[in-house]
Amino acid sequence: MSTLIQLQVPHPTAKPRQLSPAAERIVQRIILTVAVAIVSTILALEGQASVLTNTDFTQLWHAARGLVEGRNPYDVVGPGKAFPWPFPLLYPGPAVLVSVPFSVMPLRWACALFVGLSAATLAWGLSEERGAPYRWFVFASAGAASVVRTAQWAPLMMATALLPSMGWALACKPSIGTALFMAYPSWRKFWMSAALACGSLLLMPRWPLDWLAALPSAYHMTAPISHVTAGGPLILLALLRWRRPEARLLVALGCIPHTTMVYETLPLFLVPKRWSEAGWLVVASWIVLSRDRQMDYLQLMHMRAWWITLLMYIPCVVMVLRRGAESEPDATP
Repeated sequence: MSTLIQLQVPHPTAKPRQLSPAAERIVQRIILTVAVAIVSTILALEGQASVLTNTDFTQLWHAARGLVEGRNPYDVVGPGKAFPWPFPLLYPGPAVLVSVPFSVMPLRWACALFVGLSAATLAWGLSEERGAPYRWFVFASAGAASVVRTAQWAPLMMATALLPSMGWALACKPSIGTALFMAYPSWRKFWMSAALACGSLLLMPRWPLDWLAALPSAYHMTAPISHVTAGGPLILLALLRWRRPEARLLVALGCIPHTTMVYETLPLFLVPKRWSEAGWLVVASWIVLSRDRQMDYLQLMHMRAWWITLLMYIPCVVMVLRRGAESEPDATP
C-alpha cells in the first residue's frame, strides 16, 4: 500500500501573507529607531573627532573606570586629580554605575555609543506617540546638535517622560530628573530610580556625601526664573494650568537650578501641541546658539540662560496658557 504525498504549491496569483497593522507598526518603529541610532552614532564619532576639549561623558567614563579599579570615583575627577576636569564630579552615584559598561570601550567609541543609544531610546519613545509627530522636530534643534558634540544625557532624560520603563534614568541627573518626575510622576519610575540609587550605594557607600560636598562648586548652574530682565518670573504663570503635565514641567525646570546650555532645552519639546509651536522652539534654539561669544565662562553661561529664558521658556508659557486647564488631544495644524 503506497502513501500518496500531495504537495500544495501556492497559486501564482496568491498574495503573500501580510503583517497585522500592529506588527507592521512595530517593524516601522524598529527601523526608525535603528536608523536614528546609526546616524547619531556616526555623527557623534565625527563630531567628537573635531572637538578640542573633552565631552561631558568623558568625566563619567573616567569615574566609571576608577570604580572598576576599586577607587572612589569622586577622587578621580576634578581639578588636580587623575582626570583634571574643571569641576568636581557633579553626577551622582547612579550615573557612574550606569556608565560602567561603557568604560571597557575606547573613550571616543564610548561617547559615540552613549549618544547613539540615548537618541535611539528617545526615538523609540517618540514613535509611540501617534498624535504628536511634531515632537520629532527635537532632532532638528540646536540642542540635539549640541548633544552629538558633548555626549550629554538630555535625550535619555526626555525619553523618561515617554517611556515609564526608563524611569531609572531620573536618578542619574537629579536636577532635570526631578522636574520630569514632577510633570510625569509614576510609582514605577520612583521605584526604578530608588532601586538604581540603592544599587549604587552598595558599590559606593560614600557617594551621597561626596556628591553633596561637590555641589557648592556648581556656581555655573542657575534657575531660569532668576533671570528677571528676560521675564523669568513669568514662568510661574504656567501654574494657572498646573493640572497639565507640560505646565508642571515648565515651572519645575524654571525653578530648579541646572546648567543653562542649549542641550538642556530638549525637554521643552514636550510642551508643543502644534507644528508651529515645535518649529518655533527649533528656530529659537539656533538663535540661542548663534549668540555665543568669546567671553568669561560665567558671563557666557549667564548670557545663554538669558536668551533661553526669553526665546524658549516664555514662548512655552504662552503655549500653555492658550490651552484649557485640563489636558486635551494633541492638535496637528
